[in-house]
Amino acid sequence: MPGLYPDATFLVTASIRSATPTNFIAGPLGKMRARLQKGIPINFLSKVVKCIYMIFLSRITVSILLLLSYSCTYEYNNNNKIQLLDVESNIDKMEVVNLSQFSNDIKYVPLETAPNIFFQGLWECIFSDGLILARDLNKCILFDHNGKFKARIGKNGRGPGEYYNLKCADFGADSNIFIQGNMSLYEYDLNGSFIKQYENIFRLDNDTYNALARWIFFGDSLFLGHVANSNGLSEDKALIINKYGDIETHFKNHIFQNRERPTIGFFEDFAHIIKFDEKVFYKEFFNDTIFLLDDNLKFLPLYVFRFGKYKLPSSFRLNINPEDYINYIKLWEVFQTKDFLLLRFDFGKWFPAKRLTPKPNPYVIGGNPKWTNTIEVLGIFNKNTKELIFCKPTNTDNPLFTSGLYNDIDCGPRFFPSEQVNDSTMVMKIDAKKLKEHIASDDFKNINPKYPEKKKQLEELAGRLTEYDNPVLMLVTFNK
Repeated sequence: MPGLYPDATFLVTASIRSATPTNFIAGPLGKMRARLQKGIPINFLSKVVKCIYMIFLSRITVSILLLLSYSCTYEYNNNNKIQLLDVESNIDKMEVVNLSQFSNDIKYVPLETAPNIFFQGLWECIFSDGLILARDLNKCILFDHNGKFKARIGKNGRGPGEYYNLKCADFGADSNIFIQGNMSLYEYDLNGSFIKQYENIFRLDNDTYNALARWIFFGDSLFLGHVANSNGLSEDKALIINKYGDIETHFKNHIFQNRERPTIGFFEDFAHIIKFDEKVFYKEFFNDTIFLLDDNLKFLPLYVFRFGKYKLPSSFRLNINPEDYINYIKLWEVFQTKDFLLLRFDFGKWFPAKRLTPKPNPYVIGGNPKWTNTIEVLGIFNKNTKELIFCKPTNTDNPLFTSGLYNDIDCGPRFFPSEQVNDSTMVMKIDAKKLKEHIASDDFKNINPKYPEKKKQLEELAGRLTEYDNPVLMLVTFNK
């Protein structure tokens, strides 16, 4: 099954079991006895027995070495083997989960608003040493940890030092900032001054649309990038390159789709790549496995998700049909703490809540009204107990009170992480207009929080915002 990796411990155990002394005696020695009866010379038979016995010993030795090496490899995982998360069997475990079970530390950071730094949909936030790099599809802006403007990084355009078709950004090891514009890499300092352009390093060939679409900077000078397999025939699913485009490591693709025409879109482009515990984790959209990048720059499978009847079929990848998309459950992103995985699922038509009143469909003029605020459900996997549950969504017209961890700390938005800040902190991006509407709602007014003074502070913050302001970042630090 694509995305499922066999448990090496089981395979090695089976190998040892098939080569036990009992089998050896019953097999080779039994055959030797039969051949004696046929008059075959005993010296010839003794050599055969010695040869078989040496093969038996070598199989035991190799199996034990494999077992030991595999156990050492998986020391990072608590039980030294790949962990299976059964989504299908746990789909009904919808529970009311309070944020205070995980944290009492919330910080709201409103990003400064000005005419030249207004975001038309905040796409991504990257955090490093008290700095916040925020971007949409046209610009990158650097803020301090309180959301105050520091610098505009580069400029959208086609002139020298300018980028267009902004795809990805990250901090480098020396605090310089790297931005992908179309197929090229641009390097800037923290003041936004242009340093160098690395031309077309993300283009893999000139004959297809295959290219590096998502990446993360790690180590001193390397990028781990996901291959957008547009024609379905790419030999690699991911690559490690340097900033000059030299390929350091290939990660082989094992799923091929011979498409009649290349697919250019979000599904093939997407992979969730994060840093946690000084390691890099990789999860591509069409694969059910989370991989760890080890110290030898190899992918090790750590977690595998079983979707059963809810699994997106491989035929969808060959012929992407948006109408068929809602029939299945998809896992988009995985965030981590020491004890938990927080999982961003798209439940499609299986989403268990709806609006109280319909709203017009903003994407289809004259189309059917929408009865959902979202179709995303937050899953929580306990690394210690191995339990998988889902945060129960609410029937409401309030999009910030629909899905995620119930905010019983200050009655603010239900927390649904969108970025990993560090090993203990995650962030949710909140539209200023929606935050003001939440503060004015009965969902906010009629609930008594654990910390009333924090509710008052949040109310005051919302009062200082206008609906046209830049988003507010909700940072939650989990208990260690």
